[in-house]
Amino acid sequence: MRDHGTREPESSATTRRAVVRAGVATGAGVGAAVLVGTPAAAAPGAPVVGGQTNDAGTAETVLVGGSAVDPTLALRGTGPMLRLFPTPESAVPVELPTGSLAVTPVADLLVGGRNGRRAYVHTSRWANRTVAVPPVRLVDTRALASYSANVLAGADGVVSGRLQAGRTLHLTLGRIPAVPAGVAVGAYLNVTVADTVAGGVLTAFQAGVTRPETSSLNWWGPNQVLSNLVEVPLGAHDGDPFAFAVHVRAATAVIVDVSALILSRPGRGY
Repeated sequence: MRDHGTREPESSATTRRAVVRAGVATGAGVGAAVLVGTPAAAAPGAPVVGGQTNDAGTAETVLVGGSAVDPTLALRGTGPMLRLFPTPESAVPVELPTGSLAVTPVADLLVGGRNGRRAYVHTSRWANRTVAVPPVRLVDTRALASYSANVLAGADGVVSGRLQAGRTLHLTLGRIPAVPAGVAVGAYLNVTVADTVAGGVLTAFQAGVTRPETSSLNWWGPNQVLSNLVEVPLGAHDGDPFAFAVHVRAATAVIVDVSALILSRPGRGY
């Protein structure tokens, strides 16, 4: 018979009940438990509490177990299974233990790479796939009418087969059958100038952005024929997708061919 006038020694079980109040533990198989109810946040040494913020401070939580067929940790649900809260890049150490993960406020994903060095998982440019396509001529200003379907704006800047100094020609790859809808984010272009009248500079750049003060191709006198391979991102011009622009600082004929595309979903099989 229990003596109600004395207090039983506090055990780990009673401590757990005090922490989780009326919570119920369900098996987790690897030394952890999921607790349901209305508990307080789990402290270091206490089980993980379902539906609550679990703040263990600077303490490390390690899951040990699993096998070749059963993972140490399995997440199941209908929405995102794992969310990493952003960490300022300055707070991520250069020496990051191999296998660690962190995400910055600008959505750069960092991993602890070989020998514990911090490395980046690129999810845009370097995760893309470059795919060669049958070469297609987009424009030749010497026969502009033949390529009018690819010209979005700036045709009035072409006089006697030359794009005039200070003028911009806006072009689109959207009429090219090889361009897959929604996944082409850039292109490799062979840009040629011909029938030059004086030294000048050509700049190829993404539609919808301010023209950069850079050179994609430059020439130094009249009557020259020069070309260069240019990688250009694609944007939108007045709602038309897959667009880019070509600007010249001296009058010249401009010829643009596309030879490859940069796709944003490399696993789609294009």
